[in-house]
Order: sequence, then C-alpha cells, then structure tokens
Amino acid sequence: MRARLEELLRNGISHIVSFVPWQAVESDISHTLVRFLQALADKRMTISLVVTPELGVHYPNSGFPKDVLSKKENLALYPRGPGSGGAPVAGLAPNAFPLPSLFAPEFNKRYYSYLARIDNFFADVGRTQPELLKGLRLVTTGSLWKYYRCPKASATGAFSGLAGDVSNAANMSFRRRVEEYFGQREFADPNLAAANRWKTRHLEETNRRWFLQQSEDGFRSRSVQHLKRKSTYLPIDELELYTPEADPAIFYSSVLAGLSGGNADFQALSGLIDEYGSRSSRGEPVIHWSALGGFQKLSDPEKQFLILKSLLVMGGQGGGIYVDSADWFGLSQSFRSRVESLARSLAAGDLSVRARALYLAPHLWSGEGHWQGLHESLGLSARLVSSIDQILRERHAEIVIVDPQFIFTRDQVLKLTSWARGGRTLVIPRSALYTERARAELEKVFASSQRMEIASDLPYQLHALGEGKLLICDYAEPARADESLPGWQAFLSSALSIAGVQGHCKVSDARLSCVPLERRGGGLGLFVLNGTRGKVSGDIIFNDPVTVSDLSVALSARAGEAPGTAESPRFSLEVPGCGIFPLAIDGQQFADLEERFIAADMTMDPAAEKASQTAGESELPGLQESVWN
Repeated sequence: MRARLEELLRNGISHIVSFVPWQAVESDISHTLVRFLQALADKRMTISLVVTPELGVHYPNSGFPKDVLSKKENLALYPRGPGSGGAPVAGLAPNAFPLPSLFAPEFNKRYYSYLARIDNFFADVGRTQPELLKGLRLVTTGSLWKYYRCPKASATGAFSGLAGDVSNAANMSFRRRVEEYFGQREFADPNLAAANRWKTRHLEETNRRWFLQQSEDGFRSRSVQHLKRKSTYLPIDELELYTPEADPAIFYSSVLAGLSGGNADFQALSGLIDEYGSRSSRGEPVIHWSALGGFQKLSDPEKQFLILKSLLVMGGQGGGIYVDSADWFGLSQSFRSRVESLARSLAAGDLSVRARALYLAPHLWSGEGHWQGLHESLGLSARLVSSIDQILRERHAEIVIVDPQFIFTRDQVLKLTSWARGGRTLVIPRSALYTERARAELEKVFASSQRMEIASDLPYQLHALGEGKLLICDYAEPARADESLPGWQAFLSSALSIAGVQGHCKVSDARLSCVPLERRGGGLGLFVLNGTRGKVSGDIIFNDPVTVSDLSVALSARAGEAPGTAESPRFSLEVPGCGIFPLAIDGQQFADLEERFIAADMTMDPAAEKASQTAGESELPGLQESVWN
C-alpha cells in the first residue's frame, strides 16, 4: 500500500479517490481503513472516499453483500411492459450480478446499518487520531437509480421509455406514497372525492415518475443524514457518479464484445457522455472510467478522446472525471499535462458550461419526448432538470419548458411564475394536471396580464409576466413513442426566439460535435470534436461574424484571410480521427452573452454569492497545441 502511494506521489498525484466496498465494511473496517488513512497522512496526501454503493468498484459484486443479492425479493426489476419487468444486471468484472432494489426492506436495513458503522468509525478515529482525518472528504452519490433501465430500449436511446424499479417492494412503496401524497389538502379541493381523479389507472405512469424522483431524492438525503449523526465535522460532497461501462445502453454490445474478444463500443460510450452531461441532478456530475469494462481495451487515441470529452462536459459544470491510475499513467505525459492544465482552468471557473434553457420533467432518468428537440437545438446549453429548486440554482437560464406530464400544485405555479417575472420565459402545457388551487392561481396571472393569441400548427397564448413572458400551449405527448408531435419543432423555435436563446454555432458534418464553454471575461472556448476513427472535414457556422484565434494549424476562413485574424460567420477545418480542436472565439454575440451573465450574477442571493468561486481572467490553456488527441 505504501509503495503504491509513494509511486503516485512521485508522479505528482497528491489527492486520490477511493471507494468503500460495503461487503468489506461488514467484515473488516477498523484495521484496513485505519492503516490506509495512516499511510495517506504519512505521505501528506488527501482523499475523497466514496461511501455510497456504486458500480465499477474493484470488488466482487461491486462491494454489495452477496447474501443480499441471493434473495429474489431483494432484487430490482426494470419496467419492460404492462405488468412485467426484467432484472437489471451489472456486467462489469470481476463478475456479473443482478442489481438490488433500493426499496427492499432488507436492503434498506443493511444499508443504513452500514452507513451507521462508517459514521461510528470516523467518530472514533476523530476522538483518538484526529490527524488522520485532516485530508479526508466523504462522497455520496445517487447510487443505482439511473441504472434501472431496459437494455433493449436504452440501446436505441439511452434514456428512452420509463426508467425505475417495478419490483414488489417498489410497487408496495409506490401504492403507499400515492395514497399519502394525494391525500393532501391540495388535491382534495373542492371536495374529498376530487383526490380520486389523481389515482386513476391512466395517470399511473405519470405518478410513477414523480414517485421515483422523490424516492431518489429521499435516498440521497437519508444517506447524508446517517453519515452526519456523529462524525459531523467531516465534509461531504454530493456527486452524481456515472460509470458508462455499466450503463444499460451498452449492455448488449458489452456482452458481444466479451464473447468475441472485441473492444468496447467507442461510439456508444461517447454518446453516453452527451446524455449524462445534459441532465442536472442534485450532485455535481462525475464520470468514472473504471477499467473493469471495455474502456481499458480501447486504443490510446480513443481513451484520450473519452477522457478529454468527459472532462470538458462534466468539468464545465463543476464536476470532473475519475480514471483508474493504471489507465491514466499508461497515457503520454504530454497528454496528461494538457488535461491537467485544462482541469485547473475549469476548477478556477475560467471556463464553464452555462445552461441557458431548462426542461422541467417529473423524472430525470425517464425519456421525455419533447426534451430531445430542445437538446438537439441547443446541445449542452440545454439541461434536463427534475425540480424547481434546480431551476433556481441554474441562474443563467433564460427559458424553462415544462413537460406535459408534470403535476402542478399552487406552490409550484407561484415559484415558476415568480422566476419568469425576472425577465425570463416560461413555457407550460395546457393540460389536466393542475390542482384546482394551481389552476386558480394561474387564472389570476392570466387576468392581470396582457395576452396575445398566436395562430400556428400548435396555437399558443403569449402573456406578459412582469419583465418576462409566459407561453401556454397544448403540447401533450403523442399516443405512441415513435411518433412526433406535429408543429412542435416550429413552436419550440418560436419559444426560443421569444426568449432570445439560440445555439452558439452549428457544424456542417454530423460526425463533428462542439463543446462550447464561456470564458470568464467574454468570448467562447469552443472545442470541436471528431468522435470517429477517421479524418473529417467540415465547416463551423456562427450566427454572426466572429474571429477565431489561438491555433497553430491552418484554419482558413471562407473569405481567405489568414488564420486567427479573419472575421467571418463560417470557418472550415479538418479534424483527425479521435481529435479535438480547441478554439478561442470572439464576437459581439458572445460579448452580449457575457453581459447577460454578469447581470445574472448581480441578482444572486447572498448565500449563493458567498458560495461562488471567483478567479481572474485567463486565456484558454494549451491552445498552442493544435489538436488534442
């Protein structure tokens, strides 16, 4: 152990991340973990310790107790069809195993007992050897919730269809929660019989979505509470940890690769990064390349592409990546230096991905039909959220579109309309999913605002709402998942235009993609990615003329000016396979964008302002490197 830590230290690593296997804690925690913490303290190294059960842990069954997984009543079932479901399976080394249900009574009893044991352990160490805990941070995550998905459906679209657990334990909890939730006074207005309409069969899928989201949020909160009972002095970081190699979307391709001795599905892994980066949960997003799946069999250029793309997408949102040390040090020193330089700039806030459009859905991991259109229009500038609290945290957002399956209460209508009055745009569905009190509150808004009727394929009303705008439209989801709503894309374009939100740029070849990060002080850091194994030529198209700089390779403008000095709305470039071009973009459209962000920062509440990080202006790191691959 000490020799391994010494090797990491020689290579410049002073902070590490490790997982606590649940099974190991139940068999032995006091001796092994104390020795580990002592070795770290001796080397003056710091550590983040992930204590929530996660996939990708280097331990049999990813650390889950074997006896818990051996009982059928403790296993989860993903939704597969009416009245039936399949068992989700983790297919990572060293063995495949079925996923436990986070609703199972035995699982919960053992899990919270495990957390209590960890809490007691650190409380004891804090009293007897407090010096061992100086560099320790505990990490909690969302655990297994995002993996309860059908592999067949996920293979066609990562989060398509209804996700979640439909085991007997989950169904019993669902029925109890439905009775409790709709028994509230909000739903019993104007009379007690009114609450029954919310519990009908045709609303079951709608109700199950919010139930799953509330259950996940409760699991997160209880996990933190159990770790804070005695060892209250330890800092706890809440993360959303993604392990792409364990995702149901690549389950079948992973099995086939394992049987044939082939490599992992590189394209599918790259696509999952985009899917993960577009969802905003309670925790900061982190992608974990575990080295237990097909990642370690990829070529070095493919590994480097996935690592760098993960860092750009997640680091720009305040998160990052976890990489196995053997895989990390197997890559070139020059590549590691560039990644570390970029990571420092992201951590300092010099570069960031700012969400400008939000889609409010009842469940973060279930497919939302209208969300895809927004995501395709704006890329990483659009974000899927599952609570109004997350909307308030995304302070740069200029438009919120609410999913037609969202259930509105009076309090939610008040919060959303209050948010819009500050100069933003709110889009809500004309649906039956409003309580009587929510509907009455909305009628007050309509009565006190100016209204315009807009005729189109999807007619809608436009209301003035203080300094903002409110759009209400009947955009219920189609009866079949493979159908599209006529007129939706035109309505979405109109809504984005009214909100003044547009994409940063487009690329002429679909094989290329862009990760736009706003630079502190103005301008854009644009990373053009080629996620294929072959060379791709294409154009970058902006809404207005811009200048492109900080390149050491030929980047020719359409007008023929010298690279770095041209001002044009269109530029051509050639990106090698698994290559990434880092570009610095300047222009009036990005200067205006920065002014809006500064205005948003000035409206932050004092608590948020105190928590935000500040840093001086800085140029993009490593832009003298022509292509990162």
